[in-house]
Amino acid sequence: MSSKTLIIQVSRRRAVGGVALSSIGSLRITGIFERPVSDDGADSGLVAGGPWDRIVAGLPAQAVAYRILELPFHDRRRIGQAVGPALEEHVPLSLDDGPLAWDHTGPARSGRVLAGLAGAEAISAVVRDLAAVAGTARRLIWTPTAIVAAYRRSVGVDAEFVAVDVSDEGAVVAVVSAAGLGGLRVLAPCADDLLVRNVVWSLRTLAGAEARVVLGGHLAPRLRPAIERALPNLPLEALPQGSPVEGMEGRDWRDRTALVGLVLAAAGEAAAPLLDFTPAGAGLLGLSGFAGLAGISGLSELGEEFKPALRWGVAALLLGCVSIGIDYAQLLARRTVLSERADQLYADAMPDHSGGTGRRLKMEMRLRELTGRAETAGGAVAGTTSLHLLASLSQAVPKNVEVELDQLEHAPPSVKVTGRAGSFESVTKLQEALRRDEAFATVEVKDVHAAVSGGGVEFVLALTTAGRTP
Repeated sequence: MSSKTLIIQVSRRRAVGGVALSSIGSLRITGIFERPVSDDGADSGLVAGGPWDRIVAGLPAQAVAYRILELPFHDRRRIGQAVGPALEEHVPLSLDDGPLAWDHTGPARSGRVLAGLAGAEAISAVVRDLAAVAGTARRLIWTPTAIVAAYRRSVGVDAEFVAVDVSDEGAVVAVVSAAGLGGLRVLAPCADDLLVRNVVWSLRTLAGAEARVVLGGHLAPRLRPAIERALPNLPLEALPQGSPVEGMEGRDWRDRTALVGLVLAAAGEAAAPLLDFTPAGAGLLGLSGFAGLAGISGLSELGEEFKPALRWGVAALLLGCVSIGIDYAQLLARRTVLSERADQLYADAMPDHSGGTGRRLKMEMRLRELTGRAETAGGAVAGTTSLHLLASLSQAVPKNVEVELDQLEHAPPSVKVTGRAGSFESVTKLQEALRRDEAFATVEVKDVHAAVSGGGVEFVLALTTAGRTP
């Protein structure tokens, strides 16, 4: 039996939504509406067509403080424990101010994640406004991640490009590839000339000289000429005309990229990362704290949500038990073989040491000793010590550029530099100067954002040495 879903995204000037009928494995749009928003920011009148089985809404971009984090582990349990405290160090919010959401930046499920903190007041305002015009919101998806999902589905999940989406809500600039999200800038709404300037600076920071830039959004036709004049050597490409979802016939979906992304999220087809600030995206452990916010009254209603997939879960459980039994038998058979092989490897690697206990510790100590010797010899030959790198950086930075370096991490041939600058333009000049220096093979700006303390910007550079230092 199909259910009726309302998918809605409310911006400063308009409310765009769609009605979809969903069943197991499919979601079909049956109607799309667009309505003006009154001066006080609320939609005027109820959305026709209810009641709804569920409501999926977009959370405004400015309601979330976010960062892309690099964590030293991959499993979700450890990431879930560490991502909150790690994010608090970079944003002007704390875990007490509102809910936290995070997701892997790509399909690899590595330690690189996109995390965001949303203010409780901002979420409450969205839920309250939606309740007045449609009903209780079941899911709240952060709009920039929905927009990136729509671009990836349209351009290609394996394509490498820079997505630029401009609308009444500001702009989203994202670097995407088959590996996932490489960088993200969310720009606040402002006047057209200032918005163009901010987009241009973001592109100069994130996009390479030969990057493929795809432009879309409600304001794309109006702002494209100004962006092209500011970046004459960086050609802009329009989004493909064909819609990534069904039901948009006769309408230009490129004017409704956020709505299309929310449809993909509602259907479970949005690629990571997707920040979901409701219990539907937080798992069973998050129900007690936000049940009233999401409109899930208890476990009985949650059971209804998963009832269509119950029989598949039982079949998967049975197959899993059989598979575990087979694997266990194979592991027992292999254990003796591997044990004998380990004894032989130890005897070959450590001929001067007898067996018995402590073999692993002895081999680790030997490995550290040999690794230290190799690193010392390699550094002396190549001349790529941290002191040489600091000398190269000092010579390459122009005298008129206001830059302060805070930290240097050297793992040959890679170098990571963090610091502060007076403006985004200073970071761009620093990047161009380092690219001209023969001591560095590659120079890439990994992150640049306004300083939390106010005044200037903070940046992260990723360098690769070329084997030549002063």
